[in-house]
Amino acid sequence: MTKTRLTLIHGFCGGPGYFDKVKGRLERSFDVTLLTLPGHDGADAGPEMIEEFAACVLESISEEDEKPVLIGHSFGGYITASIVASHPEKLSGFGLVYSTGRPDTDEAKQKRDANIKIIQEQGIRPFVDGMIPGLFADDADATVVEHARDIGYETSEEGAIRALKAMRDRDDYVDALSEAKIPGLLIRGEEDDLIPEERAFAPDGEHLTKVVTKSGHMGMLEDPDAFCEAIEGCFLSK
Repeated sequence: MTKTRLTLIHGFCGGPGYFDKVKGRLERSFDVTLLTLPGHDGADAGPEMIEEFAACVLESISEEDEKPVLIGHSFGGYITASIVASHPEKLSGFGLVYSTGRPDTDEAKQKRDANIKIIQEQGIRPFVDGMIPGLFADDADATVVEHARDIGYETSEEGAIRALKAMRDRDDYVDALSEAKIPGLLIRGEEDDLIPEERAFAPDGEHLTKVVTKSGHMGMLEDPDAFCEAIEGCFLSK
């Protein structure tokens, strides 16, 4: 029996290693592909618009034999939402995990600009040191937090700056996600201080499954079983 293709996109200052705790289990049921975004995990810096990051992902998808289920974490979710809005015919399903279809608020845009300044003045390592712990629940395993920090160090300064600009300037994709004709999954962490429920679960429709995990913003590392169960439950039954 042919397995459904599942393509996973990591978040900002992340990499394929974000999925280390779930890849093995997901491979039992899916044909799993892990993508590396430009500027991340040692890759050269790329564009500075979400639509251009989406084009990079679409180029990778076009090389595959079938339409994948595309799952995006955080920043990867913004890219996934852009693809759902522009080329839903390229996908058989989608997931926004610890992410949102909403654009940045004015306050969030100001924080993106402040983070750009930090990276320009201090470099990527101090920025990552300050950012990564806040992505996890307070009781998260320290070794898991350190693992994410090490992955973040592999992001180039220019790559991080361009990604921040792309996130800051992205569009509102809630209507497109709500009107999509393919199954979708929205996952939120109950201790995620970055994405409140009203933003994570803004899209609506019978095609959408909404799940809450016992985690912060990094549920695939904090609550991997629940993360996998959500994906299996949504896309193996469709």
